[in-house]
Amino acid sequence: MTLKTTVNALRAASRFSDRLTPFLLIALLPPIALLALFGLYAIIRYNHILSFVGLLGLCTLAAMVPYFVSKWRRRKRPAKQLLAIEEEIETPAYWTPWDKQVQRDLLPEVSELVLDTATWRALPDSALLIARSVAAQYGKGKRHAEWAFSPVALLAIAEQLTQRYRQTLKTNVPGIDHLKVSHVLWLEEKTDQFAPALTLVNVYRKIRMLTPEGLLAELGSKALGQSFEGLNDEMQQRMKRLLLLEVLRAAIDLYGGHFRFEDDELGVTAATRKDDARPADKPEPVRICLIGQTGAGKSSVINALTEGWQAETSALPSTDRGLVYECKVDGVPFLRLLDLPGLNGDPKLDKVLFQEMIESDMVLWVLRANQPARKLDQDFGEHFHQWHSQRIDVQPPPLIGLLNQVDRLGLQNDWQPPFDLDNPAPESKAELIREALDFNQEVLALENILPLCVSPEREQYNVAALRDLLTQHYDKAINVQLNRKRREASGFSASREWKRARQAAGSLVELMKPRDK
Repeated sequence: MTLKTTVNALRAASRFSDRLTPFLLIALLPPIALLALFGLYAIIRYNHILSFVGLLGLCTLAAMVPYFVSKWRRRKRPAKQLLAIEEEIETPAYWTPWDKQVQRDLLPEVSELVLDTATWRALPDSALLIARSVAAQYGKGKRHAEWAFSPVALLAIAEQLTQRYRQTLKTNVPGIDHLKVSHVLWLEEKTDQFAPALTLVNVYRKIRMLTPEGLLAELGSKALGQSFEGLNDEMQQRMKRLLLLEVLRAAIDLYGGHFRFEDDELGVTAATRKDDARPADKPEPVRICLIGQTGAGKSSVINALTEGWQAETSALPSTDRGLVYECKVDGVPFLRLLDLPGLNGDPKLDKVLFQEMIESDMVLWVLRANQPARKLDQDFGEHFHQWHSQRIDVQPPPLIGLLNQVDRLGLQNDWQPPFDLDNPAPESKAELIREALDFNQEVLALENILPLCVSPEREQYNVAALRDLLTQHYDKAINVQLNRKRREASGFSASREWKRARQAAGSLVELMKPRDK
């Protein structure tokens, strides 16, 4: 038989499959039904009922073993369950570190409330307890902390909550499209009404257990009942947990002030207004601040970045605070690099630099590798971290350390990048760079630090890696900028309130006008 013949046969079979299906059913179903009836007759005729029920019970118990094992493991490992819940939760990118900490602290309370909430009617009370716990975290002991939100924010978060919970249920709960809340409530109500009938059934089942057949049948039904009852309870607990987790997230958004203003209501930040000499008709750029001591090489880093990206650069005057460079690349949003004066211990200058730093979306801390004196950098960094620790509503910008001029460590003629910094050879340039990285990272408490060489006289080192770091932290910088916009928009604005008063007065006048009959 050739391949062509086989293909033609398959085509013919598929063409007449609708005609063959009834004949196949007629050919298969009667023998199966006859075999079942003959087996039932043989069991009754030769008195194999006890053996049949026993085998049926053993098969049922064997099928239920995985369920009981998994249930026992869940009880023995509640901490791992909580960790799995944390991994499933999607944390919004715009949340501050304090928001994430509040969520982690209240996850155990959510799990306890899911177990303590016996009925769906009690679920609103559990949700209210979660909201009050979140309010207490943000209120810090203040009176009426649970009312510290605006009506606009409440309406916005209610809309977000219903949309998110709808999507969550459709994703995680099977058959949710056909399940109605009235079904669940009806089952709860009918449970009490059918209590006498259930009592009679239980008495009959106990009497039936006096016979061997009844005992085996009861064991099988008990195993099946436990499995389906556990499945039902697990589905309900999952639905309750998902709802309470959404309430927790909504409460954090509400009391964290993330929904007081829509994105289109946020204006340009004060820092950008200081940089712009004229109104800008382009998206607000990410503001990257370069901090470091005098001579650390901040300007050289900017030159390397702009030259490496082949960007159009323009120096904007920024009074006595250095220069601002705008960089643009095809397909990459604007980046604004602030080349600020170096740290020199002057309190007035430090105040100016600190203000620029906290108004930035990302910070590049440039350190000279062959300069062991880190007192100025250390004091400035401690001030920065202390300032953010006291303001839980402020999202700190990504802080990237740049250990510049690593080519000057040891013998300057020994320069053959790249280097294996994970396994450096003894007394090599790589070992010196590794030691300098560890020292500066420990002294300044930097999460990210990158060795760098941007000298035009030598082969540059890690400039491409620096560009990759900026790209990786770009989304984080956008969220820092959005957080700053929301904080500035939440401040009192006389012009905005005057506009609202005028609109309210106009609406009142329209209501007072006589209407034509």
